[in-house]
Amino acid sequence: MTLKILVDTNFLIDMLRYKLDFSIFETLEENVELFISSETLREIKSMANRKTKEGRLAMVALKLIETQKIKIVQSLKKEVDEDLLELAKKEGFIVATNDKDLKEKLKKENVRIICLRNKKKIEVM
Repeated sequence: MTLKILVDTNFLIDMLRYKLDFSIFETLEENVELFISSETLREIKSMANRKTKEGRLAMVALKLIETQKIKIVQSLKKEVDEDLLELAKKEGFIVATNDKDLKEKLKKENVRIICLRNKKKIEVM
């Protein structure tokens, strides 16, 4: 079985901040297919224009999205959190996020979540 994982902005930025790479998903011991929504991509592009540490990380994230061949899925909503929730429910994605509020919304809708733990490993909830 292949796990379809929809990656949120903060998860991607945190992976870079903590110097993690995509091999972290190998710990799931299943085939993994990574996706990003078009609204999340827009959010990362907007961040990349900032002259901050997050802006620099967002620039690297854009390169990673391209080199790791993360698939772009068309957004259903303009607001990113609502979009991730709707896409997960409609398409059966597991959402990779570290956003506390988003995790609560996803849990209420019984959407599976992947988050970073201790800045070095992932946990499926």
